[in-house]
Amino acid sequence: MTLPHLHTGSVKNIKGIKGQSPYVFEFSDRYSVFDWGAMPDNLEQKGACLAAMAQLFFKKMGEQDFWQEWNPEPKLINSNPLALELWNTFKKSGVSHHCLGLVDSQNNPSSEMTNSLAVEPVHVPQVSFDPATGKWDYSEYEKSPVKTLVPLEVIFRFGIPEGSSLMKRVKDPDYLQDIGLTKEPCPGDQFEIPVIEFSTKLESTDRYVRNNEAKLISGMNDVEFQKTKAFCLLLALRLKDMFFSIGIKLWDGKFEFAFDQTKDEQGNRNLQLVDSIGPDELRLTYNGIQLSKENLRRFYRNSEWYKKVEEAKGIARDRNEKDWKAICEKELNCAPAPLSQEQKMAASMMYKTLTNALYEKFEGKTLFENTWNLNLLTDKMERL
Repeated sequence: MTLPHLHTGSVKNIKGIKGQSPYVFEFSDRYSVFDWGAMPDNLEQKGACLAAMAQLFFKKMGEQDFWQEWNPEPKLINSNPLALELWNTFKKSGVSHHCLGLVDSQNNPSSEMTNSLAVEPVHVPQVSFDPATGKWDYSEYEKSPVKTLVPLEVIFRFGIPEGSSLMKRVKDPDYLQDIGLTKEPCPGDQFEIPVIEFSTKLESTDRYVRNNEAKLISGMNDVEFQKTKAFCLLLALRLKDMFFSIGIKLWDGKFEFAFDQTKDEQGNRNLQLVDSIGPDELRLTYNGIQLSKENLRRFYRNSEWYKKVEEAKGIARDRNEKDWKAICEKELNCAPAPLSQEQKMAASMMYKTLTNALYEKFEGKTLFENTWNLNLLTDKMERL
């Protein structure tokens, strides 16, 4: 059955019949950096890689055995009663998530390589922007909705690698206290227990927010908010160990959640893991070399286009306007240039090599032929 097109995102399309299950995430070979949307190039088989990795991560997180066999250091969890409670839940029933599995071009379940992933849909409210106040309207979340996307990206950080945006915020002592740090960190610092931050999800540009604002705009009560942080903690620690088993270091990343239809005994809403998990949501290194979308950011960070993007975002903030991209294109007359052939090849191989390494470890097979191994990949990346 062919499903109608619902939405075109910067890197994935969504198909489905509005309000009916399933929806299908169709991962494209496009990529996006710095919130620009689709960039000039496509990366060969990137979409199939993202679909395969998302399927693997959701599958493993949803398995009770995956949590029963895990042996984290007690000090990482024991001081957090909500995390211990959630871990016991995961050991009995796995993580609740919306993934239904890979599908073919006709949206039938598929065990073959594909770029499409079926998911249980959740409601995504449209928040509106008021230019007069410079604020976004989150009133729909005041009604404590269920089966609805949490309007936040929940970011975890195990350290501060090169390029970490956390360094832009650590000069504020109140913000440091908010994220649980007692002193200003330095690049290269690492944390046993991840620092957790929140940014907006439904606004035109992601905006980091303090805990109180995150709780307010999402309509969470105190317990639901703390449960969200505990959920993120467990997922981050488990994902870190998953990558460690193939020699890869996880530095930071983000999760997205939805309010589940179920509630706990006290009437607090439970959470469901949604969206996707992969190198576009994570920052990874192997032998100190970046193996994530940070490489694509790195290719552009010294460009004239990136400077104009930052300038356009500043102009938009000063004017209380949301469309900074139009300012960059029309007023500053600047758009991103294509990648070099060497950069495109290395970026494509990065996704395929990561997919193969994960599938070989956890599924006992590889998906792609004629790819590089991790050592060759990082050698190539280091030279670019």
